[in-house]
Amino acid sequence: MVPASSAPHAAHAFLRLQRGAPATLAAQLVEQLRRAVLEGVLQPDHLLPSSRELARELGVSRNTAVAAYEALAADGTIVVRPRRAPVVAHVPARAGGQGAARVQPAAAPPRLSRSARRLAAVVPPDRLDALLDSRARSRPFGVGLPDLELLPWRILERCLARRFRSMSAEGALHHDPRGAPLLRRAVLHHVAVARGVRATVDQVFITEGSQGALDLCCRSLLDPGDAAWVEDPGPLALRAAVRMAGARLVAVPVDEDGLRVHVGARRAPRARVAFVSPAYAFPSGARLTLPRRLELLSWAGKAGAVIVEIDYEGELRFDGSPLPSLLGLDIEGVTDRVIHVGTFSRSLFPGLRLGFMIVPPALVRAVAQVRAASTRSPPYLLQAALADFIDEGHFARHLRKLKQATRRRRDLLLAELGLVLPGALRARAPAGGSVLTLDLPAGSDDVAVVRALAARGVDALPLSRSAGGSRSGTPCAPGLILGFGAHAEPALLDAARTLAAVVSEAIGAGERR
Repeated sequence: MVPASSAPHAAHAFLRLQRGAPATLAAQLVEQLRRAVLEGVLQPDHLLPSSRELARELGVSRNTAVAAYEALAADGTIVVRPRRAPVVAHVPARAGGQGAARVQPAAAPPRLSRSARRLAAVVPPDRLDALLDSRARSRPFGVGLPDLELLPWRILERCLARRFRSMSAEGALHHDPRGAPLLRRAVLHHVAVARGVRATVDQVFITEGSQGALDLCCRSLLDPGDAAWVEDPGPLALRAAVRMAGARLVAVPVDEDGLRVHVGARRAPRARVAFVSPAYAFPSGARLTLPRRLELLSWAGKAGAVIVEIDYEGELRFDGSPLPSLLGLDIEGVTDRVIHVGTFSRSLFPGLRLGFMIVPPALVRAVAQVRAASTRSPPYLLQAALADFIDEGHFARHLRKLKQATRRRRDLLLAELGLVLPGALRARAPAGGSVLTLDLPAGSDDVAVVRALAARGVDALPLSRSAGGSRSGTPCAPGLILGFGAHAEPALLDAARTLAAVVSEAIGAGERR
């Protein structure tokens, strides 16, 4: 330690201020002095020049020196004393500086919680890399995106600007954990007309997309160790929400008639929750037939379970009208057992982060308490603007355009794949939604195929990673999940030809082995 009486004013010799730099002179001075303290160049009790002396020697105004000293004193780097020179405070220096106190490196990285480790196992490293690279999601056959070119951006902008200009005290102070009443009313009217949902405004919650709704369902309904049905194959994000709650995943297979309820009842007859997508199961596109719906509702009543109905893209049905929601069935007890989850991320854009859930009356207060204790509803301005967008009919018109464009792209892609794929391979035509699946020969490595496609500028998801795997007794059939709704038609055609070349190479390599 350097005594306070020695070399009192040599502390500024290393300072190098640059006029015209983005940072102000005062900010530069603060950063350089703080770094000198942390690196041990300036040690505790070292005297600094007065602000007047420092300003004169550096050729800056005294206000600059005073501002820098005040900032350093505020965070405890130096001690400023009346009518005396400032001194360096007792701040532990970082390792590596002159006389710096040695800080031992950590023996291991910070430990993750058990729930974090469970979640990390859901998302493979290569999938995380793709998510972190935002450019990858905009390439064919990226999944989960709508066509942004179809969005009426100016109308959305007008709705938002109008709400911002007319912001009231009610909006500025909004705190209802269920969300803004005006959007809850608009959502209820929309789902009542489009999906046949029967409920009241009090039952509607506005959430941060469908994932926010699923997280809230899991926090409200599941204890660690509880069994929860999930569709097999199904979305990874749903598994993440269930595992975050510490619940036990029970993979229930899906066939052309939807969830095989009797298999779920055999594997976990007393499951607490069943997560299903009756109108459009991802990624297969299967719909839950009426006999299966009745079977599911009957099981839930006997087991005392709750059904979480996830409506990802139920409105994008190409053949006939959209299928009614479970909450649209005129059956006694349905509204006591079903939570309906929807999202605007697929129909508008993911960055909006707005979704909703409709909760049974008996659960409204409990779910509101969980919501109030953990998170809040999305920004009021976005909710109000979206309510206007729905109420004024813009959303319904947009959905019609989106449905027409998505169907056209599905037909185009299916036709092109029929021409360019090897003869034994056929893509499964979905009756709705914005993805299709392509089964690969048994024994194929669909993860390797996805990596080969990514190297050529084409994205896809491996079907095997959406399946429950051997633990559920369901084989992981290899295949590809291809999104087509967000991509221009010429890009889809080019990507189809690239896909055919990569798949042909993979099949040929497999046969040679």
